[in-house]
Amino acid sequence: MSWTDKLLEYAPDIAGAIMSGGTTLPALAIKAFKDATGEDVTTEAEVKVVVDKLTPEMKLKLASANNAFKIEMAKLSNELTNSELSDKQDARKQHKHSKMPAVINVALTLMVAACGVMIFQHSIPTENAELAYLLFGALVAKWGDSIAYWVGTTRSSADKSMQASLNKK
Repeated sequence: MSWTDKLLEYAPDIAGAIMSGGTTLPALAIKAFKDATGEDVTTEAEVKVVVDKLTPEMKLKLASANNAFKIEMAKLSNELTNSELSDKQDARKQHKHSKMPAVINVALTLMVAACGVMIFQHSIPTENAELAYLLFGALVAKWGDSIAYWVGTTRSSADKSMQASLNKK
């Protein structure tokens, strides 16, 4: 049985993080491995040596460390998601009275309509067709994002209005 299979058996999340590549995630996983085993390891090669001589007590500590590592990774993921959501929320607040989001939305709508007419009513040279479809797809995606901006703001406003009317009763 390879060292990775052994580690996957007791600490699948730590093993996956160690082998994921990059710098931050493997470093966090190696630190969790080091804390659980008490061995002074800093690289994947050193982890391999320790895995081959794991004691039953170390395996138990490693399984427990894996659960703690999984919880920590979930917390970090939640913090990242909350950060992204609050960033978008603040952007809407900052542009609440600006005309620019509406101008961008109207411009994108006109561009999508114009490109749609061109694609369906005019022939595109075969050597440019792939690029034209790619650009049209990107434009439609950004247009969808601009619509989502307004729908999110409208939904938020509707929720606030509904909450205010419920609070008055």
